[in-house]
Amino acid sequence: MARITGGRASGRNIPVPVCSGVRPTSGRVREALFSMLGWNVEGATFLDAFGGAGLVGLEAWSRGAAVTLVERDRRAFKDIVQRGKTLEVEWTLHCRDVLRWAKGQGTFDIVFVDPPYALSIQPILETLESLVGQTLVVENPPDSVLSEEIGGLTLDRVRTYGASALWVYQRGGV
Repeated sequence: MARITGGRASGRNIPVPVCSGVRPTSGRVREALFSMLGWNVEGATFLDAFGGAGLVGLEAWSRGAAVTLVERDRRAFKDIVQRGKTLEVEWTLHCRDVLRWAKGQGTFDIVFVDPPYALSIQPILETLESLVGQTLVVENPPDSVLSEEIGGLTLDRVRTYGASALWVYQRGGV
């Protein structure tokens, strides 16, 4: 079981058995992520670009964001739908490849990107940069090398939590 760490569903348990290949974001990292984002989440549009287990999207929804989640793996997507039903979540879900889906989409206040670690991160960020209205957060291994700037986004901070690190970028500089 995982637990929602804050917001209106704080403390609620979520069934988390995940299909092979899905790496759920830990509770510690989720709590740190939303602590960094603070009050900017409430009322924001939030894109979880690689839904995985859906836990980050659920946390954003719990904190008052309008969440859009994209996940291409059909098994993982089915699990995300079930988790959302458990909490009666209102969100927008897409079972698509996010890099193809991104073409022609508008912007989101906050974009969270946590792709499978085996994928090359820089081309992903260059493709998704146009979706970022204000803040981009990337979860990747701490030894990843990410650019200081991605299009109009500037690296604000990096925080490491065990086997994961969060890179926070802001539109228009820090």
